[in-house]
Amino acid sequence: MRELAKSMLSFTWAMPLLGLEEMVDMAMPRDMSRPFGKATAHLDAVTTAAKAQLEGPLQGAFQAGDRLGRGVLEAAFAAVPLDAMSPAAMLQTASRVMQWSLQAMGRAMPGAQGRG
Repeated sequence: MRELAKSMLSFTWAMPLLGLEEMVDMAMPRDMSRPFGKATAHLDAVTTAAKAQLEGPLQGAFQAGDRLGRGVLEAAFAAVPLDAMSPAAMLQTASRVMQWSLQAMGRAMPGAQGRG
């Protein structure tokens, strides 16, 4: 039980720090030829690692949700003007998506609310 608690603590500490690092990388890219290259590579690596842990119905749910999300993004990018793709706008969008994700997780785990 102690090792599980330690792992959960490390995970919950690492994820927001990773998100912060990625937002900084997007806001201040080091390589302007690939402004989001580092953040994209990091996020893809974390997604691959998490996806590898999913089994059975959750793996199928991930694949369905991923396809849906990617389709929605493709449609959104087709409809959004290019000036909305600036690093500042992307940082603001990433922040909103993170906030929405946390809110959705809170709604999905109603027993976790109020345990602060």
